[in-house]
Amino acid sequence: MKNVRFSAAVAVVVAVAVAGMLATPVSADPVPQTKDYVGVGSATTQLSMNAVADGYFDYGFGFFATGYNATASARIASFDSVNPMTGQRGDLVVLRAGTLPIFRPYYTTGLGEPPPPLWSKNLLFGAANNTAVDFVRSSTALGGWEASAGLVAYPFAMEEVAAAVAPGSSYAPTSLSTQQLVGIYKGIYTNWNQVGGANAPITPLVPQSGSETRYFFESQLAATNDGSYVVYGANVIESVKEYDTSVFQTYPNAVMPFSVGRAGLTPGSVKFTNVGTASDGRAAFDAKHGVYNVVRGSQANKPWVASLFGPAGYLCSSSAKDAIASGGLTQLARPGAGVCGQPYVTTVGVTNFTTS
Repeated sequence: MKNVRFSAAVAVVVAVAVAGMLATPVSADPVPQTKDYVGVGSATTQLSMNAVADGYFDYGFGFFATGYNATASARIASFDSVNPMTGQRGDLVVLRAGTLPIFRPYYTTGLGEPPPPLWSKNLLFGAANNTAVDFVRSSTALGGWEASAGLVAYPFAMEEVAAAVAPGSSYAPTSLSTQQLVGIYKGIYTNWNQVGGANAPITPLVPQSGSETRYFFESQLAATNDGSYVVYGANVIESVKEYDTSVFQTYPNAVMPFSVGRAGLTPGSVKFTNVGTASDGRAAFDAKHGVYNVVRGSQANKPWVASLFGPAGYLCSSSAKDAIASGGLTQLARPGAGVCGQPYVTTVGVTNFTTS
């Protein structure tokens, strides 16, 4: 049986030999069969979910590791948040044969307000309910409207976000606290020497509007800013791409919230300001959040949900651990030690970040 999406493993091996830069195979959108489980949503989790479904190239051992779909009769068909061939956002996509095309969803929510049309979890309930969608990848816990609609979120991994600067930079201090970052992004601190670094201007960056990393980072700053979202200073650049390490070549004096795991897919591409937390003696900004797969409450008792997303399901198994890591995320430990596969039905998300 063919994989649900075309994985150009041979092309990847050649590309890596030439450039040494690619982390995952190039692939087209999936073409789901009737019994497949169709998912849409988060850019944060799409690499890991693609690897879980279709496999990934293990650079450490030099082979292509097959995924869940290689032997499954009902497969995971996970649509990326942007067109994987063109990079286009919000293009038309057909989720199942015989259904009408929809605009590709690329946001996930957690704001507790009615989601706009392109927010993925909106497709699981209410007027926008779309039965072609079985699950939604989400980097946030349920919002208020989503919890009220009976959705169920199953955590499987966590992402770590820290303050990143250009690799090899000598101007930034070894540690940046959340309080210092609030001052930087407000425009109070505009030179690195004001926060313990060298005499050089600071270029604060945030990912583009709609970025999940941006939403998470802004919520972390707000928690230190008396609960109020930070009003950015005039020097903040808000249009850079999420997970794009090349921004530090364009802006060598920059600081930017960045996924530690995603940066690890291209070693040496960024430098983190002393990743750590106050609890381990390093008071640098370092924040973690859970990532989820979300289903309708009416589907939560279905066997396929348990076999994929539950504590004894594939995503919480040792078989999925390395695939999840290949997408820059870390698998959560199962209940007992952790919360992998535990159903969440309220707006309170993962707080136990014990990993497997």
